Amino acid sequence: MRLRLATVLALLALALAACGQSEKEKYVDDYGPLNDRLLSLGQDLGAAIQAVDSKSDDALARQFSSLATRLRGVNKDIAALATPADLRDEARALRETLDDTIGDIEDIAKAARGKDAQAAAAATVELAADSEDVNAAQNKLARATGAKVGDR
Repeated sequence: MRLRLATVLALLALALAACGQSEKEKYVDDYGPLNDRLLSLGQDLGAAIQAVDSKSDDALARQFSSLATRLRGVNKDIAALATPADLRDEARALRETLDDTIGDIEDIAKAARGKDAQAAAAATVELAADSEDVNAAQNKLARATGAKVGDR
């Protein structure tokens, strides 16, 4: 009886080990949906910028505050992943560029609340530059994980 139990446990352990994912495979699976959210947010941000002239300052402040909150959530979720060593640089670069972009979006919202067109214009220029950096970092991590690459 003891030999049988040991054999069954050994076989079960082997079966479980074969079903397990590597750290990188788990990261790739977990990052994919976050990458999709990031790409969707990029589209939403682009649409918000395109529609700036058709909205009130209060509506812009609310919209850009919401975008910053959503982007902060994605960045937080990316940071929470167990990042494998060979992807840490790419993930860190993406998170850092997202932090910069979140700050730019918050600056636009603040400028809209204060009805400060000059500050909004300056923040928009910063956002354009930082968005290029986010796109490059997102594309690099997407290529490394097999996730969808953003358009540019």
